[in-house]
Amino acid sequence: MLISADALPPGPRLPKSVQAMLRIWRFAEFSDRGHARYGDTFTVRLGGLPPGVLTSDREAIRRLFTGDPLVKRHGNDALRLMAGDQSLLVLEPTEHLTRRKLVSPPFHGERVQSYARLMEDLAAEALTPLRMGDVVTVQHLAQQLTLEVIMHSVLGVSDAEVRNRLARIFNEVTAPLNALILFLPQLSRRSRWNPLSARVWRLKDELETILLAQIATARADARLDQRRDILAAMINATNEDGSSLSDRQLHDELITLLAAGHETTATAIAWGVELLVRNPSVMADAREGDEAYLDALVKEILRIRPPSPIGGVRQVLEPFTIGSWTIPANVPIIVDAHAVHNDPELFPKPRRFRPERFLEASAEGYSFLTFGGGAHRCIGAALAQLEIKVVLREILSRLELAPASPRPATPVPRGPTLAPRGGARVRITGLRAVQA
Repeated sequence: MLISADALPPGPRLPKSVQAMLRIWRFAEFSDRGHARYGDTFTVRLGGLPPGVLTSDREAIRRLFTGDPLVKRHGNDALRLMAGDQSLLVLEPTEHLTRRKLVSPPFHGERVQSYARLMEDLAAEALTPLRMGDVVTVQHLAQQLTLEVIMHSVLGVSDAEVRNRLARIFNEVTAPLNALILFLPQLSRRSRWNPLSARVWRLKDELETILLAQIATARADARLDQRRDILAAMINATNEDGSSLSDRQLHDELITLLAAGHETTATAIAWGVELLVRNPSVMADAREGDEAYLDALVKEILRIRPPSPIGGVRQVLEPFTIGSWTIPANVPIIVDAHAVHNDPELFPKPRRFRPERFLEASAEGYSFLTFGGGAHRCIGAALAQLEIKVVLREILSRLELAPASPRPATPVPRGPTLAPRGGARVRITGLRAVQA
């Protein structure tokens, strides 16, 4: 259904392809300039996607994330190419709530905390070979580490061949051209006449083969009930009617966990180290800080450099009011996390890296949007924050670091995330004695 331009707020008149490129490569500038000119809410046209509305209106965001879920869609259709049709990311409200209830137990409480020791041991193993004078690309190191954590905690295996194959697949999938394909659906269709998508589909097929093999192996494991990994928990989970997840449903959930738990967490760790080495006083405070300070540090990293500048997308099924505008039904409404996180009324001096802000006062409702909000809030948020904290704590306890480049890293796209250009390169200037 075509929607009249007059029914939508004003927005940039740049060509759709240019707006898509700016969304990928220069989102902060695109957002800042758009809000400065048009206000809290403006229309965007990103490549081949339908026109959408980008908003930082917190009252509208609150209503998008709460209220009746049956009058909203997820708005993540662009992610179906990799996540699949049975991922929590794309399920419609009724099925989403049922699935979320089924798969959420391993992501809460003591079960999440039980993975802390695993994370510590794997981080120590990855950091021990490093020597003074080494120049380290933190993004690469963190990707290897987070993938190893996922192999153990999610898949319940430690297989170097599988790990290396997964690492290669995700490195290729996150190439900028493949990120652009997300905004140009006509380029993502599987067809022998569409060579641009052939590589993506080949990678998707290989990933499917790997994950289905892991699922089959897990189902055949006589000790499945004794395993503590998330795949085992999902296989054993049953609905009230006794039904359980099919192989296809498990496959799509695993892809989501791998992508979200691997790439985004590694990117957050890389940004964390990049910010710390540019702010020595904060790094010193982090070394001496307690658990509360480290929790605040992780939140501040995710506030100032969220792996994704988008806090979620909703497609309302009935007209939706934002300020003086009534957005027609079926228009995607995009939550601008970057703009909210940099609002000086919420976060004074927002460009300043200052973890104390999360100790001095609790973040106001719907002002911290790294993991989205409402019924669709990232199910692995607690696990991701724990891993970022544990890995940064291990790095700070073992290494003295300095920037390897005089200039701070700028954000560049890696798939749907924004990672530090160059991968956050740092120099090891000293080795610290590790307390037993």
